[in-house]
Amino acid sequence: MFAGIGGFREGLTRAGGFECVGHCELDAYADHSYRALFDTNGEWFCADARKADPAAMPHFELLCGGFPCQSFSIAGNRDGFGDPRGTLFFELARLAEARKPAYLLFENVPGLLSHDGGRTFAVILVTLDGLGYGVEWQVLNSKDFGVPQARRRVYIVGYLDERCAGKILPFTETAGTSPVQVRAGNQGERVYSPEGVSCTLTAKTGGFAGRTGLYDVSGLPVKEGAKKDCKPACPGGRADQGIAHTLNISSAQGALEVCPVYTLLVSSPERNPGRTGKPNAPMFTLTTKDRHGVMVDRRIRRLTPRECLRLQGWRDGQIDKVLAIQSDNQIYKQAGNGVTVTVVEAIGRRIAAADAELRGGTDGA
Repeated sequence: MFAGIGGFREGLTRAGGFECVGHCELDAYADHSYRALFDTNGEWFCADARKADPAAMPHFELLCGGFPCQSFSIAGNRDGFGDPRGTLFFELARLAEARKPAYLLFENVPGLLSHDGGRTFAVILVTLDGLGYGVEWQVLNSKDFGVPQARRRVYIVGYLDERCAGKILPFTETAGTSPVQVRAGNQGERVYSPEGVSCTLTAKTGGFAGRTGLYDVSGLPVKEGAKKDCKPACPGGRADQGIAHTLNISSAQGALEVCPVYTLLVSSPERNPGRTGKPNAPMFTLTTKDRHGVMVDRRIRRLTPRECLRLQGWRDGQIDKVLAIQSDNQIYKQAGNGVTVTVVEAIGRRIAAADAELRGGTDGA
């Protein structure tokens, strides 16, 4: 449900033991990318979740999706259930009530937990409990799952069999520390330490005039005293592919300092003194309302569509299929609205393991 370009499907496919039987997506452009990435022939499909007929859906044991988060995000108006997008959670509940799948897996912004003093999330918990589901939730950061993006999202797991309790969530190990503020303030004024990874992708950053990403340093002079290598500050990253992360760019002659810049006014560093982080610090968290970039020798380029999709865990062969059919602006939107594939994969492995244990050692979920 709310499939986007298929981050949930890809993550669960990588986890193993899952077979997708259908999807729902209202955005025609996102659905076009989804169908380019996956063979959907013969599968159930519905564009509008409000029109999904549970009686017409095939058998399924896991209902997953990231219901629209704009009404709960601190970057939005936070109207919650007062926003029509916020009420789409109840469409998931409607389908779960009618079909009673063994498992639920939902994703949203962390602001869902605190919205309306916690009452919004309490309604969600009470609703799922009333349907007979045990519910666990945890805020997970994509940077801890093998991608160089600081993207905090709450993942909600539901299960009908109480023996699943504690076997899927929580995750207790991480791959690094969270970004540490060295200068507090409102969005656009915060400065972080050099620890951490790149910023959170959203639908609009990287789009028109959104100078997002790394500076193009090809052919630029470098300072004296540099090392001879180029090391990405992220697990599994590859500098030669230009994956969007903080780079220690160096050569035999010297090194270039890469500084993140938050909410650009203009490309000139003099106009952004309060918006520039320390050299080689991670990129700031991207939001739909701010513009981001990095500064290297006073030159800038925005994040490429390929880099955005890489930050969400997609592989180059898959990205090529999307690049062939979509405009840059659509890809920026699809990457920003998507779920991180590697996080879903990790959760999927735990769901599959718990299910196999319940079935007495049989494979699959």
